[in-house]
Amino acid sequence: MVAHPSIAVLSVFFIPLLVCLASAAPNICCVALSVALKDKVSYANSVAYNASLLSYWAAQEEQVSPYCIVSPANSQDVSTAVRILSTGTFFNVCEFAIRSGGHAAYAGSANIKDGVTIDLSALNEITLSGDQSTVAIGPGQRWGNVYGALQAQNLSVSGGRASGVGVGGLTLGGGLSYFATREGFTCDNVISYEIVLADGSIVNVTSASHHDLWLALKGGSNNFGVVTRFVLRTFKQGLMWAGDVIYPASTISQQLQTFSSFASASHFDPNAGLIQNLAYSSAEGSLIVNQLAYAQPVVNPTAFQPFTAIQPQYENNAAITALTPLAIADEAQSPPNLQELTFATTFKNDLGMLHTLYDIWNASIPDIAAVAGILWTISIQPINSAVISKGAQRGGNSLGLPLSLPGGSLVLVLLSATWNNGADSAVVGAAADKLLSDIIEASTASWTFNRFIDLNHASKGQDPIAGYGPSVKVRLQAVSKKYDPFGVFQTAVPGGFKLFTDENENWIYYIPKWIRHQIVVMK
Repeated sequence: MVAHPSIAVLSVFFIPLLVCLASAAPNICCVALSVALKDKVSYANSVAYNASLLSYWAAQEEQVSPYCIVSPANSQDVSTAVRILSTGTFFNVCEFAIRSGGHAAYAGSANIKDGVTIDLSALNEITLSGDQSTVAIGPGQRWGNVYGALQAQNLSVSGGRASGVGVGGLTLGGGLSYFATREGFTCDNVISYEIVLADGSIVNVTSASHHDLWLALKGGSNNFGVVTRFVLRTFKQGLMWAGDVIYPASTISQQLQTFSSFASASHFDPNAGLIQNLAYSSAEGSLIVNQLAYAQPVVNPTAFQPFTAIQPQYENNAAITALTPLAIADEAQSPPNLQELTFATTFKNDLGMLHTLYDIWNASIPDIAAVAGILWTISIQPINSAVISKGAQRGGNSLGLPLSLPGGSLVLVLLSATWNNGADSAVVGAAADKLLSDIIEASTASWTFNRFIDLNHASKGQDPIAGYGPSVKVRLQAVSKKYDPFGVFQTAVPGGFKLFTDENENWIYYIPKWIRHQIVVMK
């Protein structure tokens, strides 16, 4: 990258100062925050600091140590923090992370080494509107609490499946729920956002006001500001029928045929939600686990009978239940404080490719079989036209998914890997990289590959923003330039997936990064 002339001018005035400040940068940022926000800023070994770190889902994130943690109590506190950090960002002295539920699977997604982490856990409101048609939710709230609060009114929202997942990250990344076929992505159900922009201003974003930003937030993640409130539409929801059916791996041919038929059905049941899991553990070997969720209290509904008819079964715990205990049970299957890794890819619904996927996954097991505590799971779920069309009906989103689907559906493929010891991370990471590469190679060769990458399950090395397609990416970049002209959320918030991965795309966004390089050179 060739430096812009204006950068050279800036360097004459600022670089000598920055060299003096660089070694003390995190301390300067945290001192400024402490002056403004007092005891809402915590430091290493304090009770508040330790509690925040220990509440991350993945062990990798727990082990990242920020210089200080800011725990705002309201949107004004967030505004104060962002104004201070943005000022420091221009001089390249304040980098920060934004944490909602802390449920990402890699270090640095919502935490930052030697920087400032903004922990939004205290922004946890759940406020139902007077007519009960919408609910305002804070980004630090967890979906299990949201479901519990709405359950008494026989209401719910389209949110995360696991109770411990945070509202903020899942919603900004798209979000697939038990009700996706009926309600679309979680982001399709957002009426408005309250957001703190890079200059500290607090803005209410709706389809009618700041429409471009409203659309960008539907999948654009943490690239535009800090969202401090979501208003989501509610829907009536009482009891449902749901649970897991566990089978031996020998049933795989029936499973994949039934899954493909379910996904391609032209007359689908909008109440039926399915995830099929190919699961390996050292204790139990390989299993097939179908997670069934039917949004009405109907035992063994017609839509799921082809799955429940498959024999033999090791276990079938499906029953009439409520959403809250279902989400708690889902969370129990992915407990916190372990090593975690995820990735996502997508292909067209094709039975041959589904069999290839199974073969590739099965062939990968020897690479990780000796890892202590390994759970190596590929999950597949349909994304059909009903899911995608809800976004278009409600004003659009930024996920870039096609409305017309050859084969009737896309198949979203997710890897979830869990293991005990960080020392095994290189082995698991290499196996996951190979598994993903092999799946993409096979789907490309079979002409079934789709570029969509679920941002909420993408691995650190993936680029889900590019997966939305070039026109969406350009639109998101334009929104970023408009609302964050100095690129604070591109250069000072390294966590997550950024809009500008090529430094030549917009030089002004890389002023701080270029200055940082010059500081290193001058030292």
